[in-house]
Amino acid sequence: MSSNNISRDELQILLSSMGIVLPKDNKLPTEELNRRFGQALNTSQEFSDVIENTPINLSSLPKWFSRQSLFEATQRGNLTEALAGVMSQPKKGHLSSKEETFKEMRQSILLMAHACDVGIRDIFFVTDGDKPGISIRIIDVFRSKNKVPLFFFVYKELIPTPSTSIWNLKDDIPIDKTHINSRISDLERRTLLRLFRKNTKKLDPKANATEFNAEGGFHPSFVLPLCPIAMRNLGKLTNDPGCEVCGKKNTSRCMQCMSVVYCSKNCQRAHWKTHKKTCKSIKGGTWHAITVHEPNVVAPQLSSIVNRLESTHDPYTAGMSPSNNGIPPDVHGGKIFLAKFQVALTYDDQGTNAPDMLIYDRTRSFRFFWKRSSNPELFAEAQTMMGSKLKFYRWMRRTGDYQFDLCIDRAPEEDPLW
Repeated sequence: MSSNNISRDELQILLSSMGIVLPKDNKLPTEELNRRFGQALNTSQEFSDVIENTPINLSSLPKWFSRQSLFEATQRGNLTEALAGVMSQPKKGHLSSKEETFKEMRQSILLMAHACDVGIRDIFFVTDGDKPGISIRIIDVFRSKNKVPLFFFVYKELIPTPSTSIWNLKDDIPIDKTHINSRISDLERRTLLRLFRKNTKKLDPKANATEFNAEGGFHPSFVLPLCPIAMRNLGKLTNDPGCEVCGKKNTSRCMQCMSVVYCSKNCQRAHWKTHKKTCKSIKGGTWHAITVHEPNVVAPQLSSIVNRLESTHDPYTAGMSPSNNGIPPDVHGGKIFLAKFQVALTYDDQGTNAPDMLIYDRTRSFRFFWKRSSNPELFAEAQTMMGSKLKFYRWMRRTGDYQFDLCIDRAPEEDPLW
């Protein structure tokens, strides 16, 4: 295996650390996992939101100029991270676990921003012992759409040999006297290289790397701030309309609950340990057809409903605005999924007079309103089940653009943390 390869197990760990949780017993091809990881790297940079055209012509972008520090402009997070102080904790470097790699990467990008703020251009990412590292020289910072900083730099792999240490390789590079050495894990090194190489392909080939060029082993690249993947994007990355285990075209459903599909009996048996709890929780449930709506205007009384996993800077999730992209697609592919039903406290102390409920899934692939007037009896039954919590989780299945089947009398064994 190449020293820069990322194994199948590591890909699943990286995806999970980014919120893209796949069944542990899945048999998706490594090629498919690599594809999803590549998409996740794009999404974590919010690439499609801030870059309008590719290849990127750097000369068309304005240079960064703002009273706000680059460190502040590069910070990203959500409410959960803010409350836990996740990104304020010291970088663990080579002592970090594989599960912490994405967080460590985000801190490395913040380090680049800090370096720019204090006038440092050269950063060395080194691993434990005399192992490969990465040399980076920041060339410039540009302002992309929504005032997001784009860091343009050149990088070079530092690969020590028995006769040449990593520090000897560093000494051979013409760098500024003041520079930064940052410890990283080997998995972070490989993941950063994957990100840099991926972004290099998005640059206009004419990108000028000044005195540092390919002849010296340096390659131009860029990076945008890394952030937690927004809930609105997770559905696309976790969606798997095929067999629950191997991803192949499905041919049959679980006959107990009809909620999952398989291509064969072998895959069904392999998945039973994972599926067992869900199957038993919805077997024999009562299903009701409901119709939902998208709001035509932002409901001010719903502004108090906040999901702690949403990005705090994401303009798409700053309010409960209706979709501008037409009818949200069925990212669940006709499968049963858990949805959260929630009423706002601001209607009254108990929410008993609320005319509607907000409904969304874990990935925020949709956000609809269920109106009391559409089915007063069922709506009242749902409120009774909610009690003082003013929310509950129930199984649903998409049957139309704005139609769902709701299993109202079967709750999950425990409420999920979203």
